[in-house]
Amino acid sequence: MSWDDLTKEEILSRFLQLEEKIDDLEEQLIQKNEQIDKQAELIEKQEKVIEQQSKRIEELEARLRKYENPHTPPSKRRSGTDESPTSQDDEDDDLRTDGGTPGRKNGHDPEWRSTTDPDEEVEVTYDCCPECGEHFDESVGVSPRLVEEIPDPQPPEVTQYNRHCYQCHSCGTETVATHPDCPDEGQFGVNVIAQSALSRYDHRLPYRKIADRFEQLHGLELSGASAWHATERAARAGRCEYEQIRREIQDADVVHIDETGIKRDGEQAWIWTFSTAQHTLYAVRESRGSDVPAEVLGEDFAGTVICDGWTAYPAFSSNLQRCWAHILREAKDAAEKQVEGEPIYRALTQLYVALQTQLESDLTVRERAELQRVARRELESLIERSVPDGPVATLLGKIEGGLDHWLTFVGEPAVSPTNNAAENALREPVVLRKIIGTLRNDRGMFVHETILSLLATWRQQGRNPYEELRRVVSSNEMISRAHAVPAVETSG
Repeated sequence: MSWDDLTKEEILSRFLQLEEKIDDLEEQLIQKNEQIDKQAELIEKQEKVIEQQSKRIEELEARLRKYENPHTPPSKRRSGTDESPTSQDDEDDDLRTDGGTPGRKNGHDPEWRSTTDPDEEVEVTYDCCPECGEHFDESVGVSPRLVEEIPDPQPPEVTQYNRHCYQCHSCGTETVATHPDCPDEGQFGVNVIAQSALSRYDHRLPYRKIADRFEQLHGLELSGASAWHATERAARAGRCEYEQIRREIQDADVVHIDETGIKRDGEQAWIWTFSTAQHTLYAVRESRGSDVPAEVLGEDFAGTVICDGWTAYPAFSSNLQRCWAHILREAKDAAEKQVEGEPIYRALTQLYVALQTQLESDLTVRERAELQRVARRELESLIERSVPDGPVATLLGKIEGGLDHWLTFVGEPAVSPTNNAAENALREPVVLRKIIGTLRNDRGMFVHETILSLLATWRQQGRNPYEELRRVVSSNEMISRAHAVPAVETSG
């Protein structure tokens, strides 16, 4: 039916119907727009959450790469982050994952403290019963208890040395009398100097707390700067012994070397360690190159260097032993990331265990040489494997690059297959690095490397660090009186 055939009433009715439909559509459109706005708002919130989660994922991945890469030792992986406080690290060492408690395992014999003879005996008696007041005739036994106590804090001893001056009538030389207990500089004696250095590098105290400790225990007033100067005097006094340690290491047949970062006035520097069975030397340098071992050990060093894969070592010497602990960690990491790495990691582990087992017997030089040739062929067969690009290919490249240095320990009985000794020697400097943050200048570097070297070496040799510090400071005072001592060079 056309519009011409409709009455006015019918046309009006249809218009009304159309208007209702338009109103319905407009309402639906408004609802749709509101839904779209809500969805847009929800999407915006979700995008912000995704962005935050993406940043968090990047942080966690970076931390994972840093602390679970094959070059990170297990002890550092447990600690979590660089910023973890030392106290937390110490607490982590006591945690047990087997549900037990810290301490000696069941079945192990207990270890008791050694008892000492008493300096004094005190008779502790009662005259009467504390319950009813009945008088006691005599005791029926004795229940001894040893109590060890330290003396009350002792005040400092203050001595004035009236040093008389003389002039020779014959040659005109002016002389000031000396005394073995009177230092040539400063107002603090040998014990203060030794305790300052030990408090800083053994007890890890800031200099202001060292000053507080002297005041609390002895009533001795000195500033943090005075504690620093006392520690510097200890370092200057021990520098001759530091150089003697360097000469002993230069003559060694085997030296473990490693390095780690440290800040010098906020800039990147490195603390190197050179360790033997009886000596440990630290050297703080701004270089991480081969010039440092060449300087410390001498360019004509003829011993064997045990090290990791850092390029400075083959640039310094061809007589190396590469660390198996490092390569096994890298192999394990590659096996976890790439399936082709599993048989390589298994083969390396089996080879290392087999070599260790065979070397436990007393092999002749000829037998060692033959074992070395067989082991080299095993490594060469691993290198020849065809693998796709990735962590395993990188691993095989490292094995090939150090092929001449993986098996030195097989031919030389005195050489260790791992560089654990050097890594252990770096633990104390790493803890101190977290505490002090940065060394301020050349003087700080000088003190740091000197005191650390002396303390580590004395401990290796079973000597008492406090007594040794007193010895070197006293000896230095006697030497300085015998002849003039030039200013200490602190460029290193």
